Amino acid sequence: MQRNVIERILIFNQGRDPDRLIMKYCAMRTDAFAFLRGTCHLFYQDWPANSPLNDAPSAWICGDLHLENFGSFKGENRLTYFDINDFDEAALAPATWELGDCRI
Repeated sequence: MQRNVIERILIFNQGRDPDRLIMKYCAMRTDAFAFLRGTCHLFYQDWPANSPLNDAPSAWICGDLHLENFGSFKGENRLTYFDINDFDEAALAPATWELGDCRI
């Protein structure tokens, strides 16, 4: 039997700083977007094993791709770049998974 969503979230976040978890859980309650940002692991846990998107070559994916994770920054060469700026969910995975995850 599959665990319920709350149990899955609690298990995933075991061992993390309790004070920061309180802030995370409060933020996740504000709206659907915040909930999805805080539960990226649920998306990948539920990804179908027989998806044709699984056959792509592995690449580093953001893991939490949405418009707010793009931005500009200045490189060491003093040039300005526009790129992904959030990598806390990054992983080696089929490159096509990012297309499925860019859902909001």
